[in-house]
Amino acid sequence: MDALRWHGNRDVRLETVDLELPLGPGMVEAEVSLCGICGSDVAEFAHGPFAIRARPHPLSGQMPPVTLGHEFSARIVAVGEGVADLAVGDRVAADACWRCERCQACRDGHYNRCPLSGSIGLCSDGGFAPLVRFPAYCAVKLPDQVSDRAGALLEPLAVGLHALDRGGARAGQTVVVLGFGPIGAATAELANAMGLRCLVGEPSPARRERADALGLETFDPAGEARDVTRAVRQQTGGGADIVVDASGVPAALESAPDMTVRGGRIVVAGLPKRPPVIDAARLVLFERSIVGTLGYAHDLPRVATMIADGRLAPEPLITKVVRLGAARAELGRLADDPGDDVKVLVDLRA
Repeated sequence: MDALRWHGNRDVRLETVDLELPLGPGMVEAEVSLCGICGSDVAEFAHGPFAIRARPHPLSGQMPPVTLGHEFSARIVAVGEGVADLAVGDRVAADACWRCERCQACRDGHYNRCPLSGSIGLCSDGGFAPLVRFPAYCAVKLPDQVSDRAGALLEPLAVGLHALDRGGARAGQTVVVLGFGPIGAATAELANAMGLRCLVGEPSPARRERADALGLETFDPAGEARDVTRAVRQQTGGGADIVVDASGVPAALESAPDMTVRGGRIVVAGLPKRPPVIDAARLVLFERSIVGTLGYAHDLPRVATMIADGRLAPEPLITKVVRLGAARAELGRLADDPGDDVKVLVDLRA
């Protein structure tokens, strides 16, 4: 079968391969329907390796080259020994976290913090191929009301939901989302669905227009930091309860505390390319807090329920669908000039 394989920085190849992982106990094999191109895929392509290891992963046993792709919807075609709650024909999405299930973090339900954790598509072959094998505990059944397209969005939406949880988000509060890339867009859509007022800060006019078209309030974060933060406080009636920085831009995170009310919370979802300079006095004197957010834990089923119940309609986030043969070129384009694209899916059925 053809698969999009990561070999190194700017070295991603469409190759003919066989499935490497065995269909052992506790494993499943699935036929992929659609797989999203994640910011992590783009980062590994353009600047990696980051999460991809140059040695066998302790849980999967795989090492590069590896098939990318962890945001996918699929249909189970085979199950390994001991898999009792999944059957051939089940439609699923993937909670992409490999986990040891033995450490304290795993036992406490915070498997995203497992010291041995890795992701499908980074530590094991992923969904940019017609078939994929992964642990059965990663499979999240899709309700009939959740389409394959929406199913491929469950993983990034779960990242956004987890970020809002880390900020203690509650209906009626105000959240500022910095950056309208895939994770920022997912966070904003979840905030709306949860009854929060959401403002999106995005420097790209094309992406601001995309956010506007989705009915979101936007602002341009360009300019003097003092002027931008003052404008945000005015627009929010004194400041946001929560700021989620999904931009990975150090200057954005440095300005985030002054966008919040006293007692406000800043959630760091993006990875700055240089260490930001945070004025601790602006935290202490106003009792603000900064927390990090890593992936998700048990959040994909919650997102699926929200979609099935009609509280969340994420498919407008999909701005492009391509065939597997065009995926390598899309990675390059998204790394160099994403334009107004928010979420690009690869259709493995085409």
